[in-house]
Amino acid sequence: MDEPIFKTVAVIGTGVLGGSIGLAVKAADERITVIGIGRRKSTLERAIKAEAIDDTTLDTAKGVSQADIVILAIPISAYEKHLLNMRDALPRNAVVTDVGSTKAIVVKLAQNILGKDGPFVGSHPMAGSERRGVEFARADLFNGATCIVTPTQHTKASCLKRVVKFWKMLGANVVRLSPLEHDKAVAYVSHLPHILAALIIACQNNKHIKLAGKGFIDTTRVASGSPDMWREIILTNRKAILSAIDQADEQLMYLRDLIEAGDGEGIEQYLARAKTRRDALIAKQLKHLD
Repeated sequence: MDEPIFKTVAVIGTGVLGGSIGLAVKAADERITVIGIGRRKSTLERAIKAEAIDDTTLDTAKGVSQADIVILAIPISAYEKHLLNMRDALPRNAVVTDVGSTKAIVVKLAQNILGKDGPFVGSHPMAGSERRGVEFARADLFNGATCIVTPTQHTKASCLKRVVKFWKMLGANVVRLSPLEHDKAVAYVSHLPHILAALIIACQNNKHIKLAGKGFIDTTRVASGSPDMWREIILTNRKAILSAIDQADEQLMYLRDLIEAGDGEGIEQYLARAKTRRDALIAKQLKHLD
């Protein structure tokens, strides 16, 4: 049997995403050792119990000292502390990546601390859950999911290659974008949907919301995401999100005009275009899972 691509993986943060990474790594190759790094013993013990990690430490430098790859699966506000703590402890050939939802600010921070041509390559797996905690982690979370990697002109080809191999090992389909391209894209396909889901909930009164059915629950599922995490995402990608909101407002006003005019044909065409695009998206996702 060939040697594993990575012998030791260090995951900083063992919630849903960090725990899922650990489970997916073990499912891909049980010979790989997964080190869980966190700030609470109780959280790390739960990750051990869930078999998402093999060993634990509260010390970032110690945890990354033998790692081939380090994954930041924590709030972006905590990146600086951990990057500083790992800077002098990383093995020479180790690579560092993350799962953050915004990239321009993250990549700049990592380059400032680890060097412009350092070991950091930004990643954003388009997978997750509105739930929190390792108890909701899944080994198949990344299977068939898109993972965006965000190299810059300074990124070493060897580091990029290893990060791409890592996500492919977990079953993800890897797409490359610059940090700015990433932030613009996810403002539309990830951040705007969350904002609109929250908006739909905010529009309801207590009397009407009691009548809500499955369609309403499906449409607003992401509004159950962590408010503190989403506050951070929105504030670190404000410019792109504001542009997405402006375009959504234009679309809403256009549809409103059709409704006000009683333009049945226009309304049907608008809804038909939306249905066609969504059906094509679902068909593409199902094809990836085959």
